[in-house]
Amino acid sequence: MRVIWNKKYTTISVYAIIVFLTCLFFYKATASWPDTKNFLSNVIKILSPILLGMLVAYFMNSLVVAFEKSIFSKIKFGTKPLKPKYVRFLSIFFSYLILFTIVILLLAIIIPQLVSSMLEFGNQFQPRLEIFMDQLNHFNFTFNESTYYIDPEYVNKTLTENLPKTFNQLTVMLSNLIPNLISITKDLAFGILNILVAIVVSIYLIANKESGAENSKKVILALFPNKAAKEILETFTFSHKVFSKFFVGKLVDSIIIGILCFLIVLIAKTPFPLLISVLVGITNFIPYFGPFIGGGVGFVFLLFVDPIKALWFLVIIIALQQFDGNILGPKILGDSIGLSPFWIIFSIILFGSMFGFLGMLLGAPLFSIIKTLFERYIDSKYTKRMLEASNGSVPDMEETISE
Repeated sequence: MRVIWNKKYTTISVYAIIVFLTCLFFYKATASWPDTKNFLSNVIKILSPILLGMLVAYFMNSLVVAFEKSIFSKIKFGTKPLKPKYVRFLSIFFSYLILFTIVILLLAIIIPQLVSSMLEFGNQFQPRLEIFMDQLNHFNFTFNESTYYIDPEYVNKTLTENLPKTFNQLTVMLSNLIPNLISITKDLAFGILNILVAIVVSIYLIANKESGAENSKKVILALFPNKAAKEILETFTFSHKVFSKFFVGKLVDSIIIGILCFLIVLIAKTPFPLLISVLVGITNFIPYFGPFIGGGVGFVFLLFVDPIKALWFLVIIIALQQFDGNILGPKILGDSIGLSPFWIIFSIILFGSMFGFLGMLLGAPLFSIIKTLFERYIDSKYTKRMLEASNGSVPDMEETISE
C-alpha cells in the first residue's frame, strides 16, 4: 500500500511531536526537581572553568573596550596609529594587570585584617557572653503597673542548655578538620587550576570576540527562520544591556556603600569595621534584602561585643539603606532592569529558593528579561488580534459582553 505524504499535515505532526516532547521534558524536570537540580549542579561543576572564563570575559570586556577607545586607539607612531591587534593586546594586558593588582591587594591587605577581626571576635565571644548574661540577670522590663516581664532565669537556663551543644558541635567540626586536610588541599589545588583555566579562556574570548560573535550569528541565521533569528539576536542584545547595566551599576553602588559604611563605623569606633563593611558591601549586591542581610549579621556580631554600638550600627545600616535606595541607587542604576519593587522581591524569593545565593544575585535581571520577552509576545499577539478585529474577523469585545 502506497502512503501519500501530505506536506501540511506532516509539518503539523512534527510540530506536535516537538511540543509533546518539550512538555514531557519540562514535566519530568519539574516533577523530580531534586534530581534535576543535582544533574544541573554536576554539569555546572564540570563546565565551571569554561563558565567562569565566560563570566570573567563578560565583565572584563567593558574595561578592555574602555582602554581601546580612550587610550590605545589614539596612540600614533608618526602618522600611523597602532595596529588593531596591538591595541587589543595592550588593552587586555593592562585590564588584567588591574584585575591582578586588585586581587593581590585583597589577599595581602584586606583578607589578613578580616581573619584578624574574626579571630578577635572569637576570642571576645565567651567573655563578652558571660558579661551579657550577668547583665541580663539584673535586667527586667516593667511597664507602669503591668505584668510584662522577661524572666532572666529562664533566658539564662535556655542559653546555658543550648550553648554547650553548640560548642560541642563546633568542637566536632574542628576535630574533623584535620582528617579532611588532604581533601581540602586537593580541592584548593583544583580550584586554583580552574581559576587559571578560566583566566586563559577569558583572555581568548576577549581577544577573538568579533569572530566569536560573527560565528554565533551565522549559526543562529542558519538554524532559524529570519524572523526568529532576528528576535533571538535582539533578545541577546537586550539581555546584554540589562545584565551589564545591572552588574556594573551594582558593583559601583556596592563599593560606595561599603566604603561609606567603613568610614562611618570607623569614626563611630565600632568593633570589626573592615569585616562588617566588607560584609555589607558584598550583600548589597542583592536588591532590597541585601543591606538587611549584611546589617543583620553585623548586628549579631556586635551584640555580643558591645550592645550599645550594635544599636548604633543598626541605625547606620537603616540610614545607609535609605540613602542607597532613594538617592545613590537611582542615580547610578536608574531603571536598569525595569521592574517594580514587588517584582524584584518576587524574583529574589523565587530564584533564591531554587538556586540559593546565586539565584538571589541573578534573580532580578533574569526575571526582568523573562518579563520583557513575555510582554513583547503579548503585545505582538494583541496587535495582531486588533488588526483582525479592525477587519471584522474577530468579534468586538463590547458587543460580546453586551449580548
